[in-house]
Amino acid sequence: MHQRLLNYIRKYIKRYTTRFLSRWTVFGFDLVLLSLAYLFTQWIRFSFTGVMSDGPLLLARYGIKVAFFSAGFLVYQSHVGIIRHSGSTDFARLAKATLFAFVGLTVLREIALRAGNETLSLSYGALATTSLGFLALSVGMRITVRNIFQSLAKSYVRKNGVGVLIFGAGSMGRSAKEAIDADVRGEGFAVAYVDDRPNKVGKTINGLPIFSSDYAFRPAFIQENQIQRVVVAAKSVSALRIKALTQQALEVGLEVKRVPPIGKWVNGELTATQIRAVSVEDLLGRDPIQLSYNKLNGFLAKKTIMVTGAAGSIGSELVQQILLQQPATLLAVDQAETPLYELDLEHNQHDGVLVPLVANVTHEERMRMLFERYRPDVVFHAAAYKHVPLMEAHPLEAVRTNCLGTALVARLAREFQCEAFVMVSTDKAVNPTNVMGATKRAAEHAIQAENRHPGNKTRFVTTRFGNVLGSNGSVIPLFQRQIAQGGPLTVTHKEITRYFMTIPEAVRLVLEAGHMGRGGELYVFDMGEPVRIYDLAMQLIQLSGLRPGVDIEVKEVGLRPGEKLYEELLTDGENTVPTHHPKIFIATAISWEDAEFQAHWNFLLQALNAQQQTELLLALKQLVPEYQPQGH
Repeated sequence: MHQRLLNYIRKYIKRYTTRFLSRWTVFGFDLVLLSLAYLFTQWIRFSFTGVMSDGPLLLARYGIKVAFFSAGFLVYQSHVGIIRHSGSTDFARLAKATLFAFVGLTVLREIALRAGNETLSLSYGALATTSLGFLALSVGMRITVRNIFQSLAKSYVRKNGVGVLIFGAGSMGRSAKEAIDADVRGEGFAVAYVDDRPNKVGKTINGLPIFSSDYAFRPAFIQENQIQRVVVAAKSVSALRIKALTQQALEVGLEVKRVPPIGKWVNGELTATQIRAVSVEDLLGRDPIQLSYNKLNGFLAKKTIMVTGAAGSIGSELVQQILLQQPATLLAVDQAETPLYELDLEHNQHDGVLVPLVANVTHEERMRMLFERYRPDVVFHAAAYKHVPLMEAHPLEAVRTNCLGTALVARLAREFQCEAFVMVSTDKAVNPTNVMGATKRAAEHAIQAENRHPGNKTRFVTTRFGNVLGSNGSVIPLFQRQIAQGGPLTVTHKEITRYFMTIPEAVRLVLEAGHMGRGGELYVFDMGEPVRIYDLAMQLIQLSGLRPGVDIEVKEVGLRPGEKLYEELLTDGENTVPTHHPKIFIATAISWEDAEFQAHWNFLLQALNAQQQTELLLALKQLVPEYQPQGH
């Protein structure tokens, strides 16, 4: 009988999950509770004997109280809340409505006493008892209904949903639990908090226990509690800890999600739908580098800014972040027509500020015309060929764009006396083993030469960083496409490692370098520890809810032409000096004397003009002595 009744109630709850009582029905219920409180007051007043005063007088006084309480309900809207979701705000409205009625009735009593009106001469004790009784009944009724709904919902979710561990027993963790409990989809239920602080482990929060990660991630505990998910909900957890926790969870087959920062909660409240999957950035194991935009206002605001390679990964992010600095004009230069068109569409609200310009940085006449017409104040040079295997097969084009194109734009920036020129370089320029890296290192030499040019008034600076997550052609999008296709994931070598950073981080560095550089600097990042690509592939498979080696294979295909196992941020003989930011350094770059550089550069130009690949590689080797070519 009990089980049949419980099943009926569950069925009713499920049916009316998204249907609620009208506000006037709640209003009526509150009046019923007021009536009970009034009757109870009379019962107490007459010493529980059941002997009460005249019935018409009681009804008259009851009508007066109903009028004042009804006014309180309407003024403070205590009847509009959904009972099953009642909280402190709803209880506060009830308290205010009750106080409103009590004060109003008290004032009426004083007026009645002075006028000698017996009907309105209410007792203070009766008023207080009725008010407190109503408040207790109405709050109690709401709490009871809420608890019944939550209890039945939890019972249903525990039967049909998945267990969830919440990492972080602080305020964010408690918000995550409330969001999970309130999720109408009923997908999960909180099993326990997980916390690293010994003073919290072993305690409970509102009945939910707090465990250490070693205890909570035991296979027996996970199986016993139907746990399938971990939600990271901690404000001040380090990137290294998130990486270790994610790895620990993935090893026991758990899905990992994360609560977004409080500033990104919708209307300041967290819901279950906002809890997102752990991103690739969370797997890097390093905290993102933060830079202040406040110092950039005078550098970019109200000026004409040129970005080359504007439709690429770095270039398009440069465009987006520079627009936030309110430039007078932003020249977006790129030879790729379709991506440039899409960039223009994306930022069409900046019509008149953003000027898309189709141009090739190696064409001097076109680039000179753009400089003459627009007179840019600052140039961010991101245009380059960057794919290592393709440039190994096309060294002439790599030199034409990465070397000559860079030198041309830099020379025009100097001739037109731009305030600053910022070049985007790469860690592949360090002790390069491929054409792409060697051309970028040669371009660094060209930038330094322009900075030393007699009479130069432009500040030339270079930024050098590692691989950028999510950039066109990078390993992460490749892995994601391969997972979507069912695999296999292709890794060139099990031991290959790379430094990684996010696109917004890379662009913030470029902007900061342009602002702080005095000329001739080569900026490098403290990028933390390098990431093993094989481990990254395994984690991406697991984050997708699949099993490496079972659902999707990881295949080792061998190093590509020109590819290195390990990347570096400094060449042999380079050192760093600190800047105002603890994770940004200036490399003491080795450079040629002007005469030697010009001789090597002329040799490179002659080989390019003659279309002699062998001589071109020889010239590149002379200009970049640390270059160790492979496969040519």
